[in-house]
Amino acid sequence: MRRRFTPISWPRRDPRHYRFAIPNAVWEYQLRPAEFVIFSYLCYHSSTSEPTLKEIATGPHMTTDTMKKYLDSLRAKKLIGEDSTPVLKSKDKKFFTLPNEVFLLRLSPSAFVVYAYLLLIEDRRTHTCHPSYNTIAMATGLAKNTAMKSINTLLEIELIAVESSSYFDKRGMKWKGNNLYTILPVRAAVDTLHQRQLRQLELNAERRCTLRRQEKYDRRHPRVAPCATAVAEAASNPS
Repeated sequence: MRRRFTPISWPRRDPRHYRFAIPNAVWEYQLRPAEFVIFSYLCYHSSTSEPTLKEIATGPHMTTDTMKKYLDSLRAKKLIGEDSTPVLKSKDKKFFTLPNEVFLLRLSPSAFVVYAYLLLIEDRRTHTCHPSYNTIAMATGLAKNTAMKSINTLLEIELIAVESSSYFDKRGMKWKGNNLYTILPVRAAVDTLHQRQLRQLELNAERRCTLRRQEKYDRRHPRVAPCATAVAEAASNPS
């Protein structure tokens, strides 16, 4: 009997280990983008011990004063408790998930909430969706121009791919349809961000090295101002 050997490869990651859940009901509260980011981070942090105000501010990259203001607003809406843990309860118990790495990308609050909305409505099999800009703006509470800029931000950092679409009406006329958005693996976006940061560090190191060489050269070869040279020549050759 022939044995079948399983090829050696990296173990597959369990999605439950690197994603966190957010109740669908949170969209009914029409949170401001910053409030949505904070609530999402608290959902991500809810599996650990009770976070301090400084720890909460570190995740969304906000100041403690700004964080305290939004936490008070979330408590007033009864979305979180006094210990800053999410207490939102929904009857249908439906939820969507976000990747843990999303907080490493330092997205703006508007880009974060647009990304979350695309994950909410995506087809779980194909990871695609095709909402209009007006639909995105209405669902997230953003202006249409802000929603369009947020889409461009997500496209630049390779969190999504965008394809234009078109359709024909009953008279055979061709019209432009909604964009088709494909949600890309977040790991690739994180790797791209790290490569950019590494390249920036290399450029900064080269710039500091160049400045040090320039300073060393200037100390060995001091420059004389042109006006000072002219004055010295005039003094040595009086007319």
